[in-house]
Amino acid sequence: MRRIILVSISSIAFLLTFVIVSNAEMAKEGNGNYRTGKSGTMNIMMMGKDMLQMNYDESGAFVEAPDNSPFKNASYRSIGTLNAINKDFKGSGAVLITCTNGDQIFGIYQSTGVLGVGPTSGSIEFLGGTGECTGIKGKMEILPRPAVKPSKKGTYQGIGIGRVTWKIP
Repeated sequence: MRRIILVSISSIAFLLTFVIVSNAEMAKEGNGNYRTGKSGTMNIMMMGKDMLQMNYDESGAFVEAPDNSPFKNASYRSIGTLNAINKDFKGSGAVLITCTNGDQIFGIYQSTGVLGVGPTSGSIEFLGGTGECTGIKGKMEILPRPAVKPSKKGTYQGIGIGRVTWKIP
């Protein structure tokens, strides 16, 4: 009898939590800090000792984002390129963010930085999306972050930090 009561109470608590979380409305606009974890692969073409071209493909997840934002617990993929001369680089690429409900946000990435240190400035401009994120505008500011040693040859891991602002019509 105790087991049945315990299972019943647990089931009711789970259902209430699920209903509240699944019916939480996404904020149409806002701003705040974000933090991501990421991993990727890269192809590098050395051009002498002071220049290189790199293409990358990375995936990650938002581990911190404003509550009720489309970025809360979202995943992303970014494909881009950078070229470096004397360790200073300029990079660009595209970003596809997938929200927990399956909606997507599209963005274009631009950055500058120093090889081995990461971006010293950069941003992602939102160009639109699908579902509830249709017409989204805004940007993510990319801030300098700590270096992370790769766990596997030919890959990289990292942390992304910055600020995000968005508005959905």
